[in-house]
Amino acid sequence: MAMKHVDWNKEYPEVSDLVHRSVLDALSALEEQEVPRMKKAPRKRILLLAAALAALVGTTAAATGVFSWNERAGEVFEADEETRNELTMNQMAQEVAQTVTDQGVTITAIQTIQDRNRFYALFEVVMEDPKQKITEDYSLDYNVDFGGRDDPFCAWTWGFVSGEEQEVSNTRYFEIYGTKLRQSEENLAMNLHFTALRGEPEQKAGDGEILVSGTWDFALDVHPSNMVDHELNKECQLGGYTVQVKSVALSPLSMIIVYDGKDVRAMEADQKICLDQLDELRELYPTGVGYADGTRVDEELMIPLSEGFGDGEETYELLLPFGKVVDPDQVDTILMGEDVIQL
Repeated sequence: MAMKHVDWNKEYPEVSDLVHRSVLDALSALEEQEVPRMKKAPRKRILLLAAALAALVGTTAAATGVFSWNERAGEVFEADEETRNELTMNQMAQEVAQTVTDQGVTITAIQTIQDRNRFYALFEVVMEDPKQKITEDYSLDYNVDFGGRDDPFCAWTWGFVSGEEQEVSNTRYFEIYGTKLRQSEENLAMNLHFTALRGEPEQKAGDGEILVSGTWDFALDVHPSNMVDHELNKECQLGGYTVQVKSVALSPLSMIIVYDGKDVRAMEADQKICLDQLDELRELYPTGVGYADGTRVDEELMIPLSEGFGDGEETYELLLPFGKVVDPDQVDTILMGEDVIQL
């Protein structure tokens, strides 16, 4: 499906000190076709898949024989213990535990999380000299290959965590985020090759001086979670408009809503906007989900990672990130402001 409307400028909302909004939210836009398509995450604008974020204090010890969530990943992907265990059992969340040391710098791959649409990887970087301090404006040079397969990502970003989230020391978390070009239920095989640690740049848009060059290689094999699909093909009232909702698909990390393309074009004409020029129809954007037991997971206005017409404009599809991990099997309602889509 060709996505004509990708509002990347809305992907990196400003966040408060304790809020890391939308981790696999996808991620900064790189529409160029060069491989790899990469960009350092803007300061204080890293996306979330979390709601509240507490202080970082390192990696939790393995408490079970199966898997232990890293503390940061557990905070970023806010979820209760039952949901975490479910993600672990279907292997969507995986503990990596790969460590490489070179030139006095140790990089550890801690955790990966993936669904059909999004990807997150957590690393920890430690400089052997405790007098060395890694700030959020440091950066890592790296390249990535996919074992001879095409790059599956349409957007790709990374960065050290901010000063609000981790105190400055010789240790710092490094995060990588990806949004896939197409939905995929295949394992994601990635070979990451870190080549240098850079210091703070003299200019905001520039690269810092290389402090250490070395070789830190990691092989990741990430299993995606399945999505729960709902074929609806029913008319709903959304913001005063009658719109046919063709389908909804949910995973713990993201949601896909497919609307009737003709209905969306009618809304566009009524509001005198142009979706092909990155205008928006906020009436189509959810504000959360509801569970069968009455629980609500409120997200405020969910800004899509991508949206656009497909199938000869027969459909209009939105890919949306959740700010918290949800249980897709329990969702029976999509919240649309004052309106709802009943599944």
